[in-house]
Amino acid sequence: MAHIMMTKKQKIPVFGYAAGIAANNPDCRLGPATLKQSSFLNEKGLNLAWEELLNGGNGSDKLAALKEVSKLTNRLAKQVEQWVSEQQKFLVLGGDHSAAIGTWSGAASALRPKGSLGLMWIDAHMDSHTPETTESGNIHGMPLACLLGFGPDQLTALLESQPKVLPWHICLIGVRSFEQGEAELLKRLNVQIFFMDEVKQRGLAAVFADGLRVVEEEAVGYGISVDLAAMDSIDAPGVGKPEPVGLAGKELCQQLQIVKNDPKLLGLEIVEFNPLLDKDKRTERLVADMIAAVFS
Repeated sequence: MAHIMMTKKQKIPVFGYAAGIAANNPDCRLGPATLKQSSFLNEKGLNLAWEELLNGGNGSDKLAALKEVSKLTNRLAKQVEQWVSEQQKFLVLGGDHSAAIGTWSGAASALRPKGSLGLMWIDAHMDSHTPETTESGNIHGMPLACLLGFGPDQLTALLESQPKVLPWHICLIGVRSFEQGEAELLKRLNVQIFFMDEVKQRGLAAVFADGLRVVEEEAVGYGISVDLAAMDSIDAPGVGKPEPVGLAGKELCQQLQIVKNDPKLLGLEIVEFNPLLDKDKRTERLVADMIAAVFS
């Protein structure tokens, strides 16, 4: 099993997925460029190396964006595949959550000769629609389904034509807004979901620990994908599709600190930051804190 170790001197490559065409509000495309210039991120003293800022173009939204999303995620997948093959931890910043199709397809492909990928999905939404079940038509509501092998061939077959992650290696944390079609898919697959009600009842620390066991068990390595919609809007108002009563920013950062020295952690993805909706730069600061929690 190839574990990824990180030293303080090691640079962390950053991929900016500056695309919002898969979302209802495309302004999250501005997130990566804002973070690249962020004083909050720069003052953390992190050894980040911005490898690419991939612009998403001006394609159509909803399913009409399929061709463009496929092109963008394929580029991201190839880069992440290279980093994981080189045992290099990484950071992906979005942009909308379609980025995850590329990020974790690349990671899964690199791990395939050794074993399976685990994936912790921290989000208010399930993101598990298919073109047949979607109510909005937006592709950013489909990435987890695509990674499980359900959805358009252009997205499910990136790099390899098989599911990128197995249902028993996935957990969702913080879910509180979803539709029937995607819920039925995840229930049928027996995917572990920690709804927001359970987080409030048991506490994030207990839920996060259980989630780690799910994604680490039998997996060669695992990744964490954070949609900022998971967060409480007080801490993260600058979000593409906000939902009320979410995770506390400070608490999530405390849990992310737990994994920063875990050799099985492959990388971190943070998406759906919309700087035009931010207030007092609270979301921007929180993203910097999350990154520092994992990579400081």
